[in-house]
Amino acid sequence: MHKIEKEKLRKPPRLVGRLAASIIISGAISLIPIILASYFMVNYLDLPLYVLIGLTPLYYILTKWVFNFTFLVMVRAQLKPVEEGSHEVDMRNKNVRNWMINVMLTNSATSFMGTPPLGQTLFNTFIYKFLKCQMGPGSTANKISDPYLVEMGTSSVGGAGTVIMPHISEGNKLYLKKIKIGDGAVVGVNSLVFPGAEIGEGAVIGAYSFVPRDTKVPPNTIWAGVPAKQITPKPSK
Repeated sequence: MHKIEKEKLRKPPRLVGRLAASIIISGAISLIPIILASYFMVNYLDLPLYVLIGLTPLYYILTKWVFNFTFLVMVRAQLKPVEEGSHEVDMRNKNVRNWMINVMLTNSATSFMGTPPLGQTLFNTFIYKFLKCQMGPGSTANKISDPYLVEMGTSSVGGAGTVIMPHISEGNKLYLKKIKIGDGAVVGVNSLVFPGAEIGEGAVIGAYSFVPRDTKVPPNTIWAGVPAKQITPKPSK
């Protein structure tokens, strides 16, 4: 590879520029409905000025959500492929660079649309699914990092304050691995699930627990603690 190209690969991706461009484009698009609505009301409905001013809160709400959905679409379009495994933190590593872009974009989208005060938590499931998280019917989660590396089965739950995190830093290594949560499994409030964890169907992780990387939780068992360990089989009904 040419020396100049190698030097270029050593530089981190332009995260701020990419984020700024996405925000500016989304903001510009979000103004279009307001401009069209104002033009229609002034030229066709002939509404007085005080009515147009009184509709300002409506303009704000419309602009905000057009911006949010536009930004979300742009984030999905920019998601980069990453390979599971342990990667040396080096800007020449394509997986590391792609992950840095992805985490910046997905966190921004969640902040704008799914996290108060800018967003509403009721949109979280929609956001995670749109960002390529595999979530079955009835599944919910509070906080998912790297949604494209998470699978949740039908009616599985990540409780309030729980963080499902398919990436960790280990010295100079970035470890990425898919997290799988089976049908009907429950991760209790304020728990932390690390990459590679597989929580079996119907299993329960107690509140304030920590599930280490690559932990395999058998179906229909109850785990809790830091780190989480099996307490007992789940009682049969």
